[in-house]
Amino acid sequence: MRPGQRWFSETEAELGLGLVLEADVRVARLLFPATGEERAYARREAPLWRAVFAVGDQVRDLDGRESTVIGVDEQDALLTYLTLDAAGCEQALMESRLDPHLHLNRPQRKLLAGRLDADIWFGLRLRTWRHLGNWAASDVRGLVGARISPIPHQLYIAAEVAGRDAPRVLLADEVGLGKTIEAGLILHRMLLEGRVRRVLILVPEPLLHQWLVELLRRFNLGFALFDRERLAALADTADSNPFETEQRVLCSLDLLTDAPSAAAAALAADWDLLILDEAHHLHWAPEESGLDYDLVQALAARAVAVLLLTATPEQFGRAGHFGRLRLLDPQRFGDYAAFLAEEADYAPVAEIAAALLDDPAASLTAAQRARLDALLGDDGVDQPDLMPDAQPDQARDQAGDEIVSRLLDRHGTGRVLFRNIRAAIAGFPERHVHASALTAPTDETTAADAADPRRPWLVETLRRLHPARVLLIAARADTVLALRRWLQERAGIPAAVFHEGMEIVERDRAAAYFADAEDGARILLCSEIGSEGRNFQFVHHLVLYDLPLEPDLLEQRIGRLDRIGQTQTIELHVPYVQGTASEVLYRWYAEGLDAFAASCPAAPVVHERLVDRLRAALERPADIDALVLEAADLRRVLNAELAAGRDRLLELNSHRPDRSAALKAAVQAQDADPALADYLTRFWDAFGVEHEPASGAALVVRPGRHMLQERFPGLPPDGLTATFERAHALAHEDQAFLTWEHPMVRSATELLTGSDLGSAALVLTRHPAFKAGELLLQMLYVAECPAPAELQAGRFLPRLGLHLLLDEHGRDRSDGLAIDDIAGRCLTGNTRLAAALLQARTAAIEAMLAAGEARARREEQAIGRAARARMQTLLGAELQRLQALARVNPAVREDEIHHLAARRARLDDALGRVHLRLDAVRLVAFG
Repeated sequence: MRPGQRWFSETEAELGLGLVLEADVRVARLLFPATGEERAYARREAPLWRAVFAVGDQVRDLDGRESTVIGVDEQDALLTYLTLDAAGCEQALMESRLDPHLHLNRPQRKLLAGRLDADIWFGLRLRTWRHLGNWAASDVRGLVGARISPIPHQLYIAAEVAGRDAPRVLLADEVGLGKTIEAGLILHRMLLEGRVRRVLILVPEPLLHQWLVELLRRFNLGFALFDRERLAALADTADSNPFETEQRVLCSLDLLTDAPSAAAAALAADWDLLILDEAHHLHWAPEESGLDYDLVQALAARAVAVLLLTATPEQFGRAGHFGRLRLLDPQRFGDYAAFLAEEADYAPVAEIAAALLDDPAASLTAAQRARLDALLGDDGVDQPDLMPDAQPDQARDQAGDEIVSRLLDRHGTGRVLFRNIRAAIAGFPERHVHASALTAPTDETTAADAADPRRPWLVETLRRLHPARVLLIAARADTVLALRRWLQERAGIPAAVFHEGMEIVERDRAAAYFADAEDGARILLCSEIGSEGRNFQFVHHLVLYDLPLEPDLLEQRIGRLDRIGQTQTIELHVPYVQGTASEVLYRWYAEGLDAFAASCPAAPVVHERLVDRLRAALERPADIDALVLEAADLRRVLNAELAAGRDRLLELNSHRPDRSAALKAAVQAQDADPALADYLTRFWDAFGVEHEPASGAALVVRPGRHMLQERFPGLPPDGLTATFERAHALAHEDQAFLTWEHPMVRSATELLTGSDLGSAALVLTRHPAFKAGELLLQMLYVAECPAPAELQAGRFLPRLGLHLLLDEHGRDRSDGLAIDDIAGRCLTGNTRLAAALLQARTAAIEAMLAAGEARARREEQAIGRAARARMQTLLGAELQRLQALARVNPAVREDEIHHLAARRARLDDALGRVHLRLDAVRLVAFG
């Protein structure tokens, strides 16, 4: 490989013809002029193949002149083509002057030369292009492949945010509503669409493993985990920026604030997307800001898109809330005093919205009506009448809905802040707590069994709950390991364990053992960190063996079971020893925070204000009486303030049930569609991959002995266990969840479309409408345009641009003839018959090929015009909406409008240069 050569990408055919810019023994850097993108490849495993055109091939130069290759000369590993144009003039064409939109798939030549593929590959190729077109235009692209239950409000937020060109938002749902899942869905969709590549995720250090597991298990996204040891190793061995050695990086914010060199390296790298969890820990006040805030501010200024996650948007103070909004849009949120005035002015608007939402038929007060007229009177739209004597109830309801919809567009922080609360989301189970007051052992007690009274209590509890499965969570790994030994040796009860000291594969096996309802363990013992990121929704008994100091950790423990979709009441079993610190913590949570019965929104603030008193009570348990009374009073006040300040308009903006219901229905329709299972099993069979049913809805997939290639993409050498069913995948996180978006499935489609496998086929069949000796030629044309992936041209341009079924007179018979009607005997294995047929009918086949090409050239411009019209209609309407909103809502960022306008202009140019490329042909001969 050397500069000036032309190469194709095997996995990204849409990039077109690449030009080598630099190459050494390790790395090659290529420019793909068709999309303006550069790629760096490791030479050893680069997914590239050399572009060499042969005599007879049609080529184009950079000026668009077409000609035919009549000779090839090679000097110093660079090619020069001798070509003949339509006027009969010869010219030399250096390979560096080739049109970057050329492709080197020559199905017509393969067919005439008798280099035939099995017919099944042609059928798979056709289905692949159809799927890719449907997926690109789907409203739920990027939302189907995650191992999650399709929860409406999560789908809505993900679709809304990921649909923006450069989203910068604050995800602030209450604990248990799935902010991490929302962020993962947004990230997953933007990655699959090619709109982001370089991602930096910053989280508190205790949550690193949770995020790593969630990203991998739920979204099939691998991230490089940067810790102090890794950074030190990279600094010793590499001259380049360690943050530029990986595309997707996960690290703790503390790592950057503690190490200036690491912070400088992170700031020197370019990021498409920055995600920050626990954003409420950042310190900002009008007079000062913390180092952590300043660092995130600098990173956010460099990143194109930003997601901030916090469960407490305002509980820690309005200044901190403003500071977080300021990270997202410093121009919009530049003045704290102005922000407070704007928020105060907005409060009456929220009250009007709440009144309309609670009772659309009720009349507004005169003051509210005047306020509404002033707010909506600037958009030129007639005001709906809400007076009870003016319209029937149904009409007033519709008018109320219309007003609320218009208020949503004008909501001050509605476009940058998403906030759902449990009170507004249905589907959570009840929680019952079963507390057990245990007696501390006396000095005379010597038996090891009685040294910790929780141990015999646990045995008794397990026997009483038999045969129900039980999840136990304790703070430390050594606690659960000791408890497992004790249960086995003293009570004969086998238990599975799950802790941070285990490898991920070991944890998967433990979780699978516990999930097996017939032969699995009845109890799973988890450590605090080991249980993070896991869904045990199939269980409803939880033993809180000890209690954490932080209320967020308690809620996180309960959240392993207490999730939307849980069908049974959560039974919490809490043992504590009387007169000890464990009783203090139990009473703190039960009486002070009421955190066992339900999630407590005010808990983090109560904890922050009283944590020093709590620590003192742990040393002096007698102090707990006064403390829980004070905590309960503070909790009630704060919860009341939160309820009184409940922003109904913000909640509606954060979840529009009509839209989310459509998204959920679309995901469920994908889940119910058997097309993927049929497609993939046919693919495996053709490739030589072995697969067989396993227990339940699972199947085992492993490499076969006679595969087409040494490896099947995405399939480990020792195979894997997988499922196509979402419910089964949620209960068995050790098994792969196969969807159209799974990496193995996407790699399979890329393997097929990036090669010429299935591009030429020949079948022999019979049909009453055709005489023996007649021919049909099936032709697949792929629509291509010079647009990088982030422009999402596929939303408007069908991938399978033209599908023809031509007879020998050049007539398209596809409308009246089903593909299944012309299935027949594939002649791949009968080379002599295939060669004789092709040789005898070469002239007719060439004429049919020419007729197809002529038709493709005529359709080309029409397909491009239709795609441009669809794009202009959709993006034009969205652009006009944003421009209109910007006049009444300052939360619409100027750069957001600029991004959309620029994307529309670039798409208009790209879709104006659509080209139909012949991708595959299939000759049908009738006998």
